[in-house]
Amino acid sequence: MLAELRIRNLAVIEDLEIAFEPGFNVITGETGAGKTVLMRALGLLLGDRGGADLVRQGASEAEVEALFAGPAVATALAAESEGPSADAAAGSEALAGGWTGAGGGGASPFVTGGDGAQPVEADGTTALVDPGEATVRRVIAAGGRQRAYLNDRLVTAGRLATLGERLVHVYGQHEHHDLLRPETQRAIVDLFGGLGDLVATMGTRFRDLLSLEERMRAAREGAAGLAARRDLLTYQAQELQRVALAPGEADDLERERGFLRHAERLRAAAAEAEQELQAGDGAVLDIVARHATNLAGLAAIDPELGEAARLLEDARPVLEEAALRLGARARAIAADPERLEEIEERLALLQRLARKHACSAAELTDLRTRLERELSELDGAGSDPVELERQVTRAAATAWETAAALSAARGSAATALAERITAEFRDLALGGAELTIALEAIAVGAATPPGHMRGDRALAATGGERIVFLFAPNRGEPPRPLGRIASGGELSRLMLALKTATPDASRVPTLLFDEVDAGIGGAVAEAVGRKLARLARARQVICITHLPQIAACADHHFVVRKRPARGRMRSSAERLSDNDRVEELARMLAGVTITKEARRHAAELRRLGRRGGVVVR
Repeated sequence: MLAELRIRNLAVIEDLEIAFEPGFNVITGETGAGKTVLMRALGLLLGDRGGADLVRQGASEAEVEALFAGPAVATALAAESEGPSADAAAGSEALAGGWTGAGGGGASPFVTGGDGAQPVEADGTTALVDPGEATVRRVIAAGGRQRAYLNDRLVTAGRLATLGERLVHVYGQHEHHDLLRPETQRAIVDLFGGLGDLVATMGTRFRDLLSLEERMRAAREGAAGLAARRDLLTYQAQELQRVALAPGEADDLERERGFLRHAERLRAAAAEAEQELQAGDGAVLDIVARHATNLAGLAAIDPELGEAARLLEDARPVLEEAALRLGARARAIAADPERLEEIEERLALLQRLARKHACSAAELTDLRTRLERELSELDGAGSDPVELERQVTRAAATAWETAAALSAARGSAATALAERITAEFRDLALGGAELTIALEAIAVGAATPPGHMRGDRALAATGGERIVFLFAPNRGEPPRPLGRIASGGELSRLMLALKTATPDASRVPTLLFDEVDAGIGGAVAEAVGRKLARLARARQVICITHLPQIAACADHHFVVRKRPARGRMRSSAERLSDNDRVEELARMLAGVTITKEARRHAAELRRLGRRGGVVVR
């Protein structure tokens, strides 16, 4: 989740910090107070372009920094190190590109010490941080120079954006590009239908078909074609043979690297725990023994104290065993920079080969087996063009069978998902709207191979169809593609409906909604607030809103205010207490003059918000 956000010298914000919490966080404030700058700051951290015009007047540079924490962070960093192929199934792409970080920078205020802050290296290898924490920073100089950092190490904008996609999804009137992408729409349906294995099988069978077609073409070209194919396969196989990757080695190396990177921290933690348990003044075991003796002496007066003494005595052997193990482990753990460097080099080599062959490092052993098998077949009966043609025919039939199964499964998933999302529209001021998810056949082109055709339908690695989200905003209107008909407000609420209908479909830990309340109010706004609160039960939700009905449902309420300071306007953010929340809700209801009636209404809204949202923390 997004744990902390700090902004310095960005537009109207001189210095602002917000510590967000799990659950439903809401941000309110008067128009022009700086809420839009918050969104812009988060966009910069997610890879958006920035310019010198964002630097606060008189400052040398603007800086935005965020601390992400939680189990998803280590997973996101590991996936980010594998490159774009890691998210191919989900249709993820960098939010922005075209510039790279450059230059140096100071230390992050969110990173302490060197034990746990391990960066992502510039060569593309993973550098896991303290499991569960990562700091992302953007710096924009007044002269226009821009820099991006991950855990105080310089990174490119593309990598920053790719990581950001795994940590935060932003939904607002101008942040819906991802939803409009065909590959994203396909991924949503596949995730909803649980079709990951079938999609992977489709990709494998399509690649097998391509490989056989290459062999058949080489065989038809005669000796020269076979020789060229053999040379290519020999080179690729020998390259993998030299690497000599053992089954499971990549995973083992990743685990060992993570251990060695944190060896000193692990050793220190074990030694400190052992020290406090049984050594030095105030050792836990000494305290337990002393209290056990004292309480046992009072057992005749109070049997309950005697029972507590017996429990302490029972705990002593367990604590002693823990202390012994911790001491032994502390003495056994040792940093080994040379071994760590060997692992880094080995993993970098495996990752380069994996990118070259468009697979994961763990799949390189299977790839070598396939290459060697094909070489063997080329040297034997496998080079017969007639036999290869039969194999191509069978492979094409198998691929088309898989594509048909995938199409059927997608059709069922698309129908169910569309119905569920359409049902959600009723509570979002879209009662007459309807979402239809269509499966459109991939068109046959002039260069489509014969085996990739079935009538007017073509085959691809993802199956035989495109997924298209069609939207009809009003009853009786024909559905059309989202990008051609849906307004920004409609897209924002459609995304909310999608996330509510599929609460487990996204692994992104933080969802940020801006302008989700566009064009709604009253009872509909209350329903939107309840939906956001329900969504926040599974992940962190941050919502910028102007509506008190939505703000009342939040677990945590922050207000952004702009005040004059030293002759200039300065924005600040404050977390509100329960009493202050009622006052802010009253301001949102009444405006400048807050009446008793507005306060009464605000208190009632807050009461209803507690009942309709999640438990207030």
